[in-house]
Amino acid sequence: MKFIFYGKASNASSFCHLSNQAGWERLLKKQTLLVMKLVVLLLTITSLQLTAKSYAQQVTLRVNNASLGEVFEQIYEQTGYQFVATKAMLNEAHPVSMSVENASVKEVLNICFKNQPLTYLFKDKVIIIKEKTPLESKETEAAMPPPIHIQGTVSDSTTGRPLVGVTIQVKGSTMGTTTGVNGGFSLDVSDNAVLLISYLGYLNKEIHVNGRTEIDVKLSASSTALDQLVVIGYGTQKKSDLTGSIDVIGNKDFTKGVTTNALQLMSGRAAGVQINQASAAPGGGIRIQIRGAGSINSSNAPLIVIDGMPAVDPSSIDPNDIQSIEVLKDASASAIYGSRAANGVVLITTKQGSKGTPKMSYSAYVGVQSPSKILNVLNATQYMKMVNTLATANGQATPYTVEQINTAGKGTNWQNEIFRSAMVQNHTLAFSGASNNSNYYVSFNYLNQGGIVKSSNYKKYGARLNYGFRPIPKLNVNMHLELQKGINNEIPTSNSVNEDAGPINAAIEFDPTIGTQRDSLGNYSSNPSIALNNPLALINTESHEDVDNRMYGTIKADYSILPSLIASLRLGYDADLDRIDSYEGRHTINGTAASGIAGISSSEYYHWLSEFLITYNKTFDKIHQITILGGTTFEDTYNRSVGAGAQGFPTDILTTNLLQSGNPSLNTVNSFLSNDRLNSFLGRVNYSLYGKYLLTASIRADGTSKFSDKNKYAIFPAFALGWRIIDESFMRNLPVFSDLKLRASYGEMGNQAISDYQTLQTFATGGSTVINDQVVTGVQPTRVPNPNLKWETTAETDIGIDFGLFNQRISGSIEYYNKNTRDQLFSRPLPRTTGFTNELVNFGNVVNKGFDILINSENLSGRLKWSTTLAFSTLKNTVTKLPDFVPTPIIQGSIASGFTPSFEIVQVGYPIDAYYGYKIIGIFQQNSDISHSAQPNAQPGHPIFKDVNKNGKIDPGDRMLLGSPFPKYIFGLSNDFSYKRFDLNFLITSHQGVSTLDQNVVEALYPINTFRNRLSEYWLDRWTPSNPSTKYPSGLNPVAYGGALSVNSLDVVDASYVRLQTVSLSYNIPISGDHALESILISISGDNLLTLTKFSGYNPDADDLGTGVGKANYNSYPLGRTIRLGVNVNF
Repeated sequence: MKFIFYGKASNASSFCHLSNQAGWERLLKKQTLLVMKLVVLLLTITSLQLTAKSYAQQVTLRVNNASLGEVFEQIYEQTGYQFVATKAMLNEAHPVSMSVENASVKEVLNICFKNQPLTYLFKDKVIIIKEKTPLESKETEAAMPPPIHIQGTVSDSTTGRPLVGVTIQVKGSTMGTTTGVNGGFSLDVSDNAVLLISYLGYLNKEIHVNGRTEIDVKLSASSTALDQLVVIGYGTQKKSDLTGSIDVIGNKDFTKGVTTNALQLMSGRAAGVQINQASAAPGGGIRIQIRGAGSINSSNAPLIVIDGMPAVDPSSIDPNDIQSIEVLKDASASAIYGSRAANGVVLITTKQGSKGTPKMSYSAYVGVQSPSKILNVLNATQYMKMVNTLATANGQATPYTVEQINTAGKGTNWQNEIFRSAMVQNHTLAFSGASNNSNYYVSFNYLNQGGIVKSSNYKKYGARLNYGFRPIPKLNVNMHLELQKGINNEIPTSNSVNEDAGPINAAIEFDPTIGTQRDSLGNYSSNPSIALNNPLALINTESHEDVDNRMYGTIKADYSILPSLIASLRLGYDADLDRIDSYEGRHTINGTAASGIAGISSSEYYHWLSEFLITYNKTFDKIHQITILGGTTFEDTYNRSVGAGAQGFPTDILTTNLLQSGNPSLNTVNSFLSNDRLNSFLGRVNYSLYGKYLLTASIRADGTSKFSDKNKYAIFPAFALGWRIIDESFMRNLPVFSDLKLRASYGEMGNQAISDYQTLQTFATGGSTVINDQVVTGVQPTRVPNPNLKWETTAETDIGIDFGLFNQRISGSIEYYNKNTRDQLFSRPLPRTTGFTNELVNFGNVVNKGFDILINSENLSGRLKWSTTLAFSTLKNTVTKLPDFVPTPIIQGSIASGFTPSFEIVQVGYPIDAYYGYKIIGIFQQNSDISHSAQPNAQPGHPIFKDVNKNGKIDPGDRMLLGSPFPKYIFGLSNDFSYKRFDLNFLITSHQGVSTLDQNVVEALYPINTFRNRLSEYWLDRWTPSNPSTKYPSGLNPVAYGGALSVNSLDVVDASYVRLQTVSLSYNIPISGDHALESILISISGDNLLTLTKFSGYNPDADDLGTGVGKANYNSYPLGRTIRLGVNVNF
């Protein structure tokens, strides 16, 4: 006889067949005790022992006409119990249908075997299946009374809405049904049956039939996502009561990957939020914009608040310490932060300890990063031919002979010499716990990210303490403290050219015929015809170390004056000490000329916060609920810095350790000091009528030292209404909806992100006079003070719908927003007679508008679980008003040390900093095409520029809009799969309809000199008489179409992309035994595995102009492709 085991020793189908063993069937029937002993012995021999949970282990099963074997497999997977049965027994068993949730193993087995010819026995951790005796079968049949037909409906106990798809299960049997479209059901049961009613999002219920034939059931909603408390400005609120636009990203939904900035956790997860990796260097900058950019000349970065402390650097926190991130997008949600809320607000909340056994967790990953892309440049042979071709075209002697070209080979690809595969590792150790009167969370973090460009790396050490306690019954105290040290070894990636360019630019344009070897004196090889440093000289002899030490924290006390009245006091402090040491040695062009160049800069930043709030929360007659918030805040910010530079050193050994050893006449020193304060009064009212008519009104008055007394204070109001349509009686006839809410808001927010003292007269050293025959340096005024200067103000209207379908299987929101930012800051020209060139004034408007769509779906909820999140947004950014005193249009922007100027435009009807240049519509093929064109001096192979103004010549009036730095569409698509102990997640992100200026293309088409290497595509696919291409010009006389003409439609390129940003596969290892180890999760992940784009550079997201609105790609640090192995252990 063959026995089937369901358990640890099973094969991939969860069972194995053991060899025939005589007498087992007889032993099973006659001597149960002996059978148990033999089974235990057999399990021991075959290593099947597995510690199971207690008999009360909960099981959730939903099967239809499943075999007993399939049911056993699922029970084993959820509980660890193993089953022993004969194949003949299982062949006699009837199919099983059931739907149970959180039932005990015994309850599930009773349902399975109710109408079966089989029964079961427990033996420790093993369940033995046996045939029922005749007496057991008769008792079962006698116990079954004649059935009766029942019918009824199931509805929501609060709204009366019929519920569709509710599971009706007869307790102790496999019989059951589900409710129809009107919540109705019918079933044949015994008159004393007990019905088990279950529905996702509602509390389970047991109904005793007691002979009734009509049964109406009302289910009460359980705590769901709608009851989730969401962190809002200066408080919390139930998600169902929100009237503002807030996206919530919990720690389970964070974007995975190598994260050095908390903002990266939101990538692709929040609608209307654009996150760009402006620099992919270790510890590189992040650019974030929420619903576009409203300011032309000021900051467009949102306000970051961590545990109630505003204006904290988001790179200063370990992502593993974060509990949730809330993004406040509209005025109703953000205006409570007043003068710093125009660009949105990001609230970051860190973890707290929870009640129960103290916990310890260790999470880590180790990975390898490598360049996701290498640019195609000319090899040595192609380079030599190019140089000879250009020399011939210019009437010069060719530098390379035919023999040299034939033996050159591929030469040196300098990208391969500076790039590498680099290790990255991250470790976090955390301890947490709580009692009735206290809770704690302590963590330690270490990050070491090697750069994929040699000599670059980033290390960060962090520690956090969150502690809460109740010293007396009405007083709660919570404190948060973060300590961090970061060490960033950077490589120069400035957008300069020639000897000031960094190693990445040098690796693209340096001579490939030169080898990597050094001469006997250790000098690196160079090409005197190219004013570029050897890439390896920059990598190995130029240093730039940034050491940052930061401490910040808050302490908050909440005192319950009355059950409904709480007074809160919060004190906060943020201190940052930063030092940068840089040195350029004698192996570089500048270092050789200056005999070493050293610099040290040190800065201090201090930020103090004091905040007092009163909160009143009361419900009246279960009809009216009101929450009133009032308070005041005060902030003081202090900055100072000092810098020193020297050159002319006797040796490179000392670097920055002895600046005084340099040439004293070349020493430089500078210092800076600023201080600003913000004093605010705020208030908010949240009102709910019957829980379905919602109102929010807030106001904040901010006073800042940045403006004169005339405009020191400004008021920022906001108002919002919400209607929970789902709770109306007429929605009972629409059971497809499980949630439906309409909301609308309007409010005003400010932007005070200007430099200190703009309204005051300031002085700087400058000018000189002669006193007592000595030249004396004096001071002179730096600006004309403008006491009328005031805040930029953003007025925003938002209309949104929150919805849930099919009992929240599909949920989300759709919103339309319109943001109008007025009183833009501009520099107004002044007459020369004033002694100044301009003054800062307020004038101009910018509008951002679009749609935000967020959809969550639970696609599968059985053994295979599958959920999807889509975040999609549209954006249109438009300048709607400019002052009369500025040129129309405003043309600005410069990159590559000014070699590519004036590529951005600010003009009414255009986006901010739109790309502005000449449109290329073809390539001249022959002289006859040129004679009747607007370019009579052109030659075959030159580009044809569009004569926009139709004046018969190409001039600045022919420039036109070439692209926008704002994407038209942004989306993130996340999918999560779960099967047994495996979890798979992947995230796809995309920006569409966005452009960038690619300066590498500019230099490939219009090089500074003929000896620079270039991107191969633009030379090999160029126009020649034998290759009459219409794609790229000949490149033989680039001066004729370079200069101002170099900003054109060939180098302002499409930077749209679709990226497979993260893929993660994890496995939860089963834990046996009763010990401290709770869980082990192992994972393998990949980041930036695939990017689909037309952009030819390293990273379409990169921005070498910094983190502002304007965008250009040059010397950008390559995006890394990462493979990581991770582990998470909980005790």
